[in-house]
Amino acid sequence: MSSPRPDEALERRVEASVVRWGPVAAWMSVVFFFSSLPRLGPLGGVPDWISHPVEYGVGAALVCRALAGGLRRPLSAGAAVAATLLVTAYGVSDEYHQSFVPGREADPLDVAKDLLGATAGTVLYRRWATSPERGAP
Repeated sequence: MSSPRPDEALERRVEASVVRWGPVAAWMSVVFFFSSLPRLGPLGGVPDWISHPVEYGVGAALVCRALAGGLRRPLSAGAAVAATLLVTAYGVSDEYHQSFVPGREADPLDVAKDLLGATAGTVLYRRWATSPERGAP
């Protein structure tokens, strides 16, 4: 019987981190990509009072999942606040980024929409994660 390699525990922790935080990085990359475009084409027809809350609500739910340690795990109130603030801070940085893109501009009201979406995403995640009807993982 062979003994486990000393670095197996580290490999498992790294893999768990990638599984938890990879979707967050991927989603934020998608947001960054679309923010880099001077024109959004057909997506430009979606009002930003819809697109911003949806983008940042999804981002917040993914951050909640990562902070909770996985899907369907409860999230503390402190971690929920952290998730909301982290995603909103990303929204601030995204608006700053847009100020350098020709044809785009930074709009403080967009940050308010991002905060609204992040808050909604966090609240919905917490309700879903603690709901008795959520079923077994």
